[in-house]
Amino acid sequence: MALSASRHLHGQQRLAVQAIATSRNGGNTQLMASRASKAVPVFNTSVKTLQEVVKLGKSEELSNRQLFARLQADPKTVDRLDMLRLGSEKLGRFERKKWFRYEEPEVKLPHVSFFAGAQVVSSFPQESLPEVGIVGRSNVGKSTLVNQLCGSSAARVSDKPGLTQQINFYTADNDFHLVDMPGYGFAYVKEDAQKHWLPLIESYIRERKTLRRVLVLLDARHGIKANDREFMALLDRTHTKYQLVLTKCDLVHRIDLAKRHLLVSQEVDKARNCIPRVMMLSAKHGPGLNELRKEILHTCNLGQKYLGTHKKKEVIAQSEYFEQLKVYKDTARAKKRRQ
Repeated sequence: MALSASRHLHGQQRLAVQAIATSRNGGNTQLMASRASKAVPVFNTSVKTLQEVVKLGKSEELSNRQLFARLQADPKTVDRLDMLRLGSEKLGRFERKKWFRYEEPEVKLPHVSFFAGAQVVSSFPQESLPEVGIVGRSNVGKSTLVNQLCGSSAARVSDKPGLTQQINFYTADNDFHLVDMPGYGFAYVKEDAQKHWLPLIESYIRERKTLRRVLVLLDARHGIKANDREFMALLDRTHTKYQLVLTKCDLVHRIDLAKRHLLVSQEVDKARNCIPRVMMLSAKHGPGLNELRKEILHTCNLGQKYLGTHKKKEVIAQSEYFEQLKVYKDTARAKKRRQ
């Protein structure tokens, strides 16, 4: 009897321990789920654009985040990002890291140096060379991009948004000008100063005959925001050619970056004066910078002068990369069959 009672007691204790463990696991599961939901980035592209791309049924109602999760990334864009090593990457449990990389031929711009700053229209330098403007929300990385494009520290960089408080002109070896404009949106400056910047920028865009293109920088984590749409509308009203550039791509997962590129491209199709090609780069690590340098040189009709043999080098480098990629995929398939 004593033995039976002892077993019964141990059985009850075991059940109690299992119940506690189950409740703890359930709590951990809920905690992990809540953390996962918080880890998902908040995307600011319009719900209307998401709905158009995802093609919801009439009875379906999904949040912006759910729509983005359902969106299918373009496989060609993902492959391109993989080749250029753009976007953060997370390998699967049995996935091997590539032992090779695309050795992209480097493109260099002429030596760039600061030569003029303007806080009023009368201070604009005389129109002479082709100009490419760079603009975007405060802290999107304009000054950092100028320095990385030029391989110098011509532009001042700060963690504090709104450091650029005038239109800065940089000359590229008397071939063209890069123009860094003040950031719009949030900035640690007085409201009066911000109100002064917009008319200054608008005057520059309207009156500058040598302006070939404006590069509008967008944070890849957020896409097109309300301030960006307002500025794009201004460029459309003034019939100014512009092109969208996604920056800080190293902070976004590769698949999410491909989805972001798809959504931004959808909105670009509706703009009157926007160049259809949406560019992506990481000024911090370098991928994508060569593509933008080429775009700037071609915009200023300097392709023949600075990109004479580049195309041939690029074809050879891509051919070598795709050969290595085929070997990598074949060995991965063989390994999967053995498992």
